[in-house]
Amino acid sequence: MQGIDIIDESFDRDRTSVYELSIQVSLNGFSYAVKDTIRNTFIALYTEEWENHTLGDVDFRKFIGSLTEAKPWIKEEFKKVLVAFDSHLFTIVPNSLFEPEKAKEIFNLAHPFPEYCEIRFIDITENYAKLIYIAPTEFINEWHKLQPKSVYTHSLQSFIKVGPIYSSKKLVQVDISDKEITIICHKNNALVLANTYACSTTTDVVYYVNSAIKAVFDDITDDLHINITGSGKLLNGLTEELHKYFKNVTHQADYYKPVFFTYRILRHRVDYFKLFNLGTTCE
Repeated sequence: MQGIDIIDESFDRDRTSVYELSIQVSLNGFSYAVKDTIRNTFIALYTEEWENHTLGDVDFRKFIGSLTEAKPWIKEEFKKVLVAFDSHLFTIVPNSLFEPEKAKEIFNLAHPFPEYCEIRFIDITENYAKLIYIAPTEFINEWHKLQPKSVYTHSLQSFIKVGPIYSSKKLVQVDISDKEITIICHKNNALVLANTYACSTTTDVVYYVNSAIKAVFDDITDDLHINITGSGKLLNGLTEELHKYFKNVTHQADYYKPVFFTYRILRHRVDYFKLFNLGTTCE
């Protein structure tokens, strides 16, 4: 994750009550975006890697303390604060099989449970299902002191709803990071697959995309659209490689609802799609 710190000149530290703050906590770093809800425009973007750490051993009290010292306005009241945890440690279960008190037990069927975390879950209303995920307890405790009205979710929330252009098509969304990819498949506006895969080469990405498509779609792929977001070395040559197998492959940010960006942030709208799209899908 490349460090970014952009604040537009229109940013008013005394006007945060009309701003929306979106936070993303991932395995290797932290990012936030600020949207002016009056102009429906993103006016700030910040990213930072966990220095010489992984998510499990970050000192969140120290980290949040340093953040608020550098950005004192982040303690002020916002119109909405969204906090998304971006991790492969999640599972989806139908509502008919879900019991809140057994959420950890269900999660353990798919992943080992990290002791520094706690279980959380959100509704996937369109699929009559729950997404169960984990979040670092210390971060939640420290962030709650800062913004007690925050709404917590998983970054997959950014992909559960798709824009109108894809509502009646087969859509495969591939989001890239340095160490893993997330693949989300939609058919007729319904989520049919969501998973993450560890990848080290572009060939790995092509293999997993092909496997996911074969698992959930029939052999006819003429109406299949693959869209790529994210950033990192795995993107090198990826569009060209996927074009060898599929007709419709793009690398662009198709937001669920229209949203605007200031000039300096505009070029990051594809790289940080998950972060920017949170506000439009979590309404």
